[in-house]
Amino acid sequence: MRRLFLIFILNVLPCLGQEVTVTQDKKLVVIHAGNPIQLHCEWRGTTATYRVFWYQHKAGKGLELMAYSFSENDRTVELKFINSWNITRSAATKSSIKCTKPTSEESAVYFCGVSTHSHKKLS
Repeated sequence: MRRLFLIFILNVLPCLGQEVTVTQDKKLVVIHAGNPIQLHCEWRGTTATYRVFWYQHKAGKGLELMAYSFSENDRTVELKFINSWNITRSAATKSSIKCTKPTSEESAVYFCGVSTHSHKKLS
């Protein structure tokens, strides 16, 4: 059921005039513990303002938000990941996350997601 729902969402969103194409550069990366890893994400679409989100998905668990950026000068790493991961936003349509000394705990699937939705912080 969940798969069908995701397919539906991906097929409906382009109809809303906010189509975004997201590309991650690496499909599979195998490294030795302690060797740095950097993952890259690029996107293109029909608007000038994008928010980028990085997620970690460990086997048997749900997606966990790691870091996000609402603009080139606005980057946030979630508390759980702040000591091991860093997010960069080199351009309006490019982002990377880097772990300088990964351990076996970083063994997971990583996703880059992009949104054109605006946000408003509540006080």
